[in-house]
Amino acid sequence: MQSLLNDPAYGHKLRQAYHEVNRISSRLWPGLWPDDSVPRDTPHSRIMLGAVPKEEVRIPAVSETTDVKADDLVVVIDTAGSSHAAYDILGVLTGREVMGLSHVTLKVARVVSTTAKTISVVTVPTPADGWECDLANFADRAYDSIPTTLTLKTKTRRIGRLGTVEEIRQRIREHALFDEWKEAYENAKGVQRGVQEAVMKRQADEVRRQEALLKIGDVVNRALGSDLFCLDAQGQVLFGYQDRFLHDPRNLRVHLAGLHALGRFTDDEYDLVQDQLAIAGLLPAQQ
Repeated sequence: MQSLLNDPAYGHKLRQAYHEVNRISSRLWPGLWPDDSVPRDTPHSRIMLGAVPKEEVRIPAVSETTDVKADDLVVVIDTAGSSHAAYDILGVLTGREVMGLSHVTLKVARVVSTTAKTISVVTVPTPADGWECDLANFADRAYDSIPTTLTLKTKTRRIGRLGTVEEIRQRIREHALFDEWKEAYENAKGVQRGVQEAVMKRQADEVRRQEALLKIGDVVNRALGSDLFCLDAQGQVLFGYQDRFLHDPRNLRVHLAGLHALGRFTDDEYDLVQDQLAIAGLLPAQQ
């Protein structure tokens, strides 16, 4: 996909489509999580103020494996090396503040199974991971082919329960920006398909062009007495004639006709050369 983004012909169009999805989803995502009206610049400033949010706007901590079940969504936060390491993050911040934390390792995961002491989860994409996060089918796709087993109580890790998959999807569908996001997402998918098809066609056309030139390169070079076509270091055929005169299709056609009249080409060779040069895009197709 990165090669498509860097493509000089199509990359800009693709980046624009992706950017629009990211723009909308980055506004939609925070609105899914509970918050309050306490004024603060950052989560850290709330902690310094001691303005502990009410329970209803916090993400409930998973303290026992019985707190979650299969197909619940959880947020897994590791504060190792962070200034937040000294705090009970889930207890002192609102859900929106937690889900927007930086300088911590934060991932959303889907619970696969539980035991008496552990939970097994698979990480799911969120808008922070890029435009391909399908919010309409949130948590359908997972990054992990094999679930990760987590113990609940470690020095720096906190796990919070976000809700069931269906509950979060319902919040997403009810968000005011969902329809706008869906339209942008479907457009981006369409743009991506169009670009992929165009690039594949361009590649196929180049293969046909190379095959055509390989068929006639030696014939034309021999008739001209010089290298109109040559191979580069990768074995690709180049239109390498130094005199730009023959780069004009009209001049090339007249020149080839003259060589045919002089007997440099047989009739079959002349027909082959014209056909293959048309395939290669160096001559107009014969009527």
